[in-house]
This record gives sequence, C-alpha cells and structure tokens, in this order.
Amino acid sequence: MDSDLMLEAKTALINGDIDKSIELFDQVLKTEPENEIALFSRGTAKFNQKDYNGAIEDFDAYIKLKPSNEKVYCSRGNAYFSLQKLDEALEDFNRAISINPQYPTAYFSRSELFNQLGEKEHAEEDKLVAEQLQRQISQAYFETQGIMYQNF
Repeated sequence: MDSDLMLEAKTALINGDIDKSIELFDQVLKTEPENEIALFSRGTAKFNQKDYNGAIEDFDAYIKLKPSNEKVYCSRGNAYFSLQKLDEALEDFNRAISINPQYPTAYFSRSELFNQLGEKEHAEEDKLVAEQLQRQISQAYFETQGIMYQNF
C-alpha cells in the first residue's frame, strides 16, 4: 500500500477538498481494489458530493469484503435515505443496530427515517436510545481520562 497516497487522500477529505480526495482514492483503488479504508472513505467523499449512487457502490464493495461493520451499513443507509429509498435505508439501519446495538448514529439515523414516515413514537424511542448511548460513551471516555462523571 502506498501509505503516502492514502495519507494525502485522507487529508484532502478532511480538508474538504472532495474532488482531490476522490481522485487520490481512485489511484489507491487501481492498485488495491480491496482496500477497505479507501472504499469507505471514497464512498464518504461521494456522499458529501451528493453522489449517493456512487457512495452506495463503494459501500457495497466494502460490504462484500467485510460484511460486519455497522458504520458502513449506517452510511449506506443514509445514502439510500437521501435517495428516498426508505425500505433499503431502514434495512441498513436495522442491520447496523443488529451488528452493534451500542452504535448511537444508527439510532439517530433511524429516528430521522421514522420521523419522515410519520412514526413519531418510534422516532422518539430511537432518539432517546441514541442520546442515552451517547451519554454512556461520553461518561466512559471521561472516566478513562481520570475525570469522574456525574449524572444530574
């Protein structure tokens, strides 16, 4: 793997130079078509450009290589959601949650989908679960830093 090229691609993505990041991830994937990080990152860049179908293609390729990552299912679900493919989005959000029931982003995303479907009760339940998970994650982080966390 050309680690310098990957670093440059990631840096471009972080800095918001989406076109450059896609071009660089394309170069990485020409020599390493199964580079999971490049596939996920390029899919994220395409999503940021609102190229939802392109993002889904990259997320699909990632899933073929590694079908147990909740983040990629959630990302693909958001791409489907953006395309108003709500059944596919719901399926991906559910899959993300089944892989990792402690992943708050999937609950937040599914909550938005339920809101759009008019299922306000389910939307609120998912939002509450997501918020609780975020609090737990924050508390655990602070405790690892030697800071005691107190609920009020």
